[in-house]
Amino acid sequence: MTVPFIREVTTRTPRVELNHEAGQLIIEGESYPEDITVFYDPLIAALKQHFTDKNAGLKCVINLSYFNSSSARQLMDILDIMDKHAKEGHPVEVVWCCDEDDDITHEFAEDISKEIEAIRFEIRLITDENRG
Repeated sequence: MTVPFIREVTTRTPRVELNHEAGQLIIEGESYPEDITVFYDPLIAALKQHFTDKNAGLKCVINLSYFNSSSARQLMDILDIMDKHAKEGHPVEVVWCCDEDDDITHEFAEDISKEIEAIRFEIRLITDENRG
């Protein structure tokens, strides 16, 4: 049994949970860490380790209310890793949640969806009716 990779939410960083057994990655909150590589490099390493299992699939849910440009680059790197493995036959799905009033995040998610090739990508608009 593999232990999940978990980073708890802080005022500057999102909650991140990569559960290998469930095949799920959740990134939620705000992302503007002081040192972007210190925060995201361990997740990238855990993600690469996850895909060493030839049968590993992944469902990733991203729900960020704010992220800076450095975080955007890291998210692209993470999605590139997932896309690479999806091209190799791993089933990968991304659900990017955006507040219906957040045009910037929605546009970023749309741009990303055009860059990836093999990931099943869904943009889910969060409205007052479906807000958790």
